[in-house]
Amino acid sequence: MKFKLLINPKKDEFVQAQVHQENDFTKELKDFVLTNGNSNQLLVYDDKDAITLWLDDIALITIIDDKTYAICNNQKQYRIKKRIYQLVNELPKHFWRINKSSIANRYQISRFAETQMAGINIIMKNGLTDYVSRRCFAKIRKELDDL
Repeated sequence: MKFKLLINPKKDEFVQAQVHQENDFTKELKDFVLTNGNSNQLLVYDDKDAITLWLDDIALITIIDDKTYAICNNQKQYRIKKRIYQLVNELPKHFWRINKSSIANRYQISRFAETQMAGINIIMKNGLTDYVSRRCFAKIRKELDDL
């Protein structure tokens, strides 16, 4: 593999990679380039268009019809081409796993509410509601106690 870096302040920036086949590395490279290496952004898809979304704008990441979606504060949904288990390791610590299929932005949580069946629901500032599993709630409660 060869690498070439050309610096010319008068030209538009672009990155081009010529590869034999797409693999995990090329996908990570694409994500890195499209987010400008900014770990405060996530590459998402609005229909077919790839866009970057600020993590602060995401209220909830969840599975809908076997696909991963980021739901924003304005309740707009964007498709993410990664699985929940991959995102858990990539997102900052203020994103909490709340059940097997959802991750919530701690800063977008309005409150926790007890259900009639002795469970716990999470209510987001934008009005979204999702359940919190007992195992995840125990971890969240421990983290809140440590603050």
